[in-house]
Amino acid sequence: MDAGNETSTLRRPNWDRLRQEFPTTSGWTYLDTARKAILPKRVEVGVRDWFQNIYEHAGDEAFSMDGVEETRSVVGAVFGAPSKQISLIKNTSEGINIVAQGFPWQPGDNVVISDFEHENNTFPWRQLDDRGVEVRWVSPDEHGRTTVDCYAPTVDDRTRIISVAWVAYGNGYRADLPALSTFCRDRGIRLVVDGIQAVGVIADPIEKLGVDVLVAGGHKAQLSLAGAGFMYVTQEMIELLNPPYAAKYSFASNDRRQPSLELAHDAHRFEYGNPNFLGCWVQRRSARFIRQIGLHNIEARSGRRERSVIDTRPPARRSRIPRPCPPGVGPGTSQFHA
Repeated sequence: MDAGNETSTLRRPNWDRLRQEFPTTSGWTYLDTARKAILPKRVEVGVRDWFQNIYEHAGDEAFSMDGVEETRSVVGAVFGAPSKQISLIKNTSEGINIVAQGFPWQPGDNVVISDFEHENNTFPWRQLDDRGVEVRWVSPDEHGRTTVDCYAPTVDDRTRIISVAWVAYGNGYRADLPALSTFCRDRGIRLVVDGIQAVGVIADPIEKLGVDVLVAGGHKAQLSLAGAGFMYVTQEMIELLNPPYAAKYSFASNDRRQPSLELAHDAHRFEYGNPNFLGCWVQRRSARFIRQIGLHNIEARSGRRERSVIDTRPPARRSRIPRPCPPGVGPGTSQFHA
């Protein structure tokens, strides 16, 4: 039986037993999930099962588009978004580029980002310079937090997008997305979110955040493979974005001789050729594993462990650890300096 098929959420996870699912922890105290996650054994089992299906059954399941659609449904259900608004893409940078290149910019428009954004939430916007789109930078406050008040002086009536990390890789700050969403909505600004540091840790359903787009690669807290991520897009943004690449899966019909092309009206619009079949195979098993543990359990555990690590540091070093979130809000990520 595939260990990834359990669907019920544990009320009280046995963390010691779950730790045994991660062989790396037998020899390491691993604190670098903000870069790459260590993977559970069921990922290895899933990869073996995928190849075994090819060897024994010529890939009837390994290369199944029904399986890909099942992945879409599971990912949407676990992380809180309608499956029709989930696009199965490679990673965060691909999703940001889809938005940056597909948005209907006009010369003189601007996009606003913070100093703490990852390179992959920076360079795709800067590439728009030759289209007359300005990138505006926002600095954090004295506590290292990029709040709504930090953005307010920078936006104007030509600001089209604010792009922000849900949890910033630069200092671990967890953005108040509902507040930022209200700020953007009141001004007709689209909110694009780099969610890779948060998806799989924070339990808030994506659809409830009020964001227009959220993208996340799979190789961190989703416990999946590099190259197997997703992009959540609201229906309004689906219709607004013109995909920079297109192939059979991008369109409403596969009739190659249709008189006029019609793009798909769901998140398939942003997919084109063969999907990452192995990545999708592992992705849905990892999402089921996360659902079994329970996102609320993961978030609570992460917050407790983060506070424990910070509070047990020597006082002289503790003061050098940026506090990513105010008390009662978290977790984010923490940086440690020697």
